[in-house]
Amino acid sequence: MDDYLKNTARRLHAMASAGLLYSKDKFDIERYKEIIDIAADMMSHQIDPGYMPEDEVRELFEKNDGYPTPKCDLRMAVFDDNDRILMVKDYDGKWCLPGGWCEYDHTLRENAIKEVMEESGIHAEPVRLVAVLDHKRNNNPKSFFCSYKFIILCKPHGGSFIENIETTEAGFFALDELPAFNEHKCNRAQIELCLKAKYSEHWECVFD
Repeated sequence: MDDYLKNTARRLHAMASAGLLYSKDKFDIERYKEIIDIAADMMSHQIDPGYMPEDEVRELFEKNDGYPTPKCDLRMAVFDDNDRILMVKDYDGKWCLPGGWCEYDHTLRENAIKEVMEESGIHAEPVRLVAVLDHKRNNNPKSFFCSYKFIILCKPHGGSFIENIETTEAGFFALDELPAFNEHKCNRAQIELCLKAKYSEHWECVFD
């Protein structure tokens, strides 16, 4: 996909979404809707034919209407006493740190505890915020929407894997024995950063 055109489509969608949120003039509203149509057309046809069907593009846009702000992605680094890190295996067969999109009615701490439990069955105690990173700059430059990745260091307090709809396995791995994992969700540098944070007496959150 042409990055310039993709970024142009992203900017058009962001500006038009903000315009629709605040505009009261019916003619301006129609213009903003037309701009969104143009952005959808660019995503589904002009940029890369067959990249994404237009109905999927519009559904994506509808889920991200209103004022364009970054989404909040949460990843937990749960180390045991032997510095092995907890990883979960998604149904797509790839491993990653437990986590996901933050629930709007939960605090960051509540989200962290919930996500680890749901995906691994492990009781986690959040210890410190390690980093807040821009997803496009650190994990996937091809992402259409912007998201911030919150990475939280946690301690495990018992539990075991529970069958669920998101993951198929969970386990602790030494850093030199990590399975192949989904770098779209977390990468080795981020895992190593979390281990460094574990042994830092006065950790300062890393952010872009």
